[in-house]
Amino acid sequence: MSLAKDPYLEHRQKWLRFSPTELDSILVQQRLQGLGSEVEWPNPHLEPMVGQRIKATARRSAVAIILRDQPDFPLLLTRRSFKIRFGGQWCFPGGREAVSDDSLRDAAVRETEEEIGLSAQDLTWLGCMGHYYTQSGFLIEAHVFKAMPDCLCRLNADEVSELIEIPLKVLQNPDHYRIIGRGLGRANFQFRWQSVQVGGPTVSLLIHLMRCLNDAGLSHDRIA
Repeated sequence: MSLAKDPYLEHRQKWLRFSPTELDSILVQQRLQGLGSEVEWPNPHLEPMVGQRIKATARRSAVAIILRDQPDFPLLLTRRSFKIRFGGQWCFPGGREAVSDDSLRDAAVRETEEEIGLSAQDLTWLGCMGHYYTQSGFLIEAHVFKAMPDCLCRLNADEVSELIEIPLKVLQNPDHYRIIGRGLGRANFQFRWQSVQVGGPTVSLLIHLMRCLNDAGLSHDRIA
C-alpha cells in the first residue's frame, strides 16, 4: 500500500530549510547585519497575500525577540493573559507603538518591561530583523536582543500568564514545525514543542529568524 502524498511537502521544504547550528550573540549579530527596518518579509502561510490597502493603513507595532545569554541560547516566549485579546496565544513581548516612543525599537523595549519586567539595562540590542504585515492590519517590526544570563523576569499578570524559554536548537529543528490544512487550498504553519503551540505571525517570524540565523533566508525571502 502506497502512502498518501503530503500535499504540503514542497511548501514545507521551501520554508523549513534550516537545521541546528551552533550560535552565539556575535554570530547572531553578524547574521542580522544585512537586515534592517526597511526589509519586509513575506507570509510563509498558505493564504492570500496581505493587500496594499491593508498595508497602507496598518497599525505600527514591534516585538522583542529575546535570546538569553546562556549555553543553549534559549529564546523567550510569553503566553498572553486570558484577560486580553487573543488570550492564551504564545508570542513575543511587544505591542503597538505609543506616542511616547521615539522608535519601534523603543516600543519593543517599553512593552518588554511592561509585560515581563526586563528593562533596557537587561537587554543588549543585536539588530532589527525587518518588518512583517499581518492579515489583521498590523505592521510588526522585529528587534532581536540578548538578555543577561541571570536577569529575572517579573510577569505582569494582566498581560502575561506564562513565560517559557525554548532552547535555540529546538527552534532550529524543522521537525517541530507542522502545516495545518484549513481547506480551500489554505494552510498554516505551527510550531509545537511539549505543551507549546505557536501559530500566526509569531511562527512566521520564528521561521524567518531561523532561516536568517541559518543563512538560508537573507536574500531569497525578503520583499524589500
